[in-house]
Amino acid sequence: MGLAVVLGARFVAGLAAGNRNIDAVHAGYLLPTVAVFLILGQSAAGAGWTGLSVAGIGVGVLFWLLLGTIVLARMVFRPALPAALVPTFAIFSAPPAVAGNAWFAFTGGRLDTIQYLLLGTFVLLIAVQAALIGTYWRLPFTLGFWAFTFTVASSGTYALHWLKLAGGPAQPFWGYLSLTLVTVIIGSIAGRSVNLLVRSRSSVSALARA
Repeated sequence: MGLAVVLGARFVAGLAAGNRNIDAVHAGYLLPTVAVFLILGQSAAGAGWTGLSVAGIGVGVLFWLLLGTIVLARMVFRPALPAALVPTFAIFSAPPAVAGNAWFAFTGGRLDTIQYLLLGTFVLLIAVQAALIGTYWRLPFTLGFWAFTFTVASSGTYALHWLKLAGGPAQPFWGYLSLTLVTVIIGSIAGRSVNLLVRSRSSVSALARA
């Protein structure tokens, strides 16, 4: 938790120093800031440290508002990201789910106004990713596709929380379906990554022999 504070402070200080090119900004910047502090808040809630939990969630939401705006502005007003970095935009849709998981941990799984606000934001931003499926599909596979795993895992966890609250006889089916989708997506990325690394090593070996 102390490391999260140090990393977050150093990151913002680096931004304030004005040494960065706006074209180098991408949604991956949300990981060492937004994600770290929201997960800190969730972990603190699990340990029973409610004050620290709220503080962590508050800092995570602050970073989400600040950096999320910068990332979206960069995507809208600047040239397109290099193909290898385009998958990082998947992380743009992760914060509502991560914040929702943290807030569920803080409230003990209870529903309140904040949770409904996060749910609405979650649905919208996941719909954004669904609209971009065609764009992602046309990209050559790179290790940058691991950016999807964070959003998929956090979204799957958030969906399970809501399914538990919804209850009903169909809840187990939808829960297992969510787990299956998360496992298949992350597993396929892992499998393709191994294949990519094997092919890259084979190509390097062939060049060395030549």
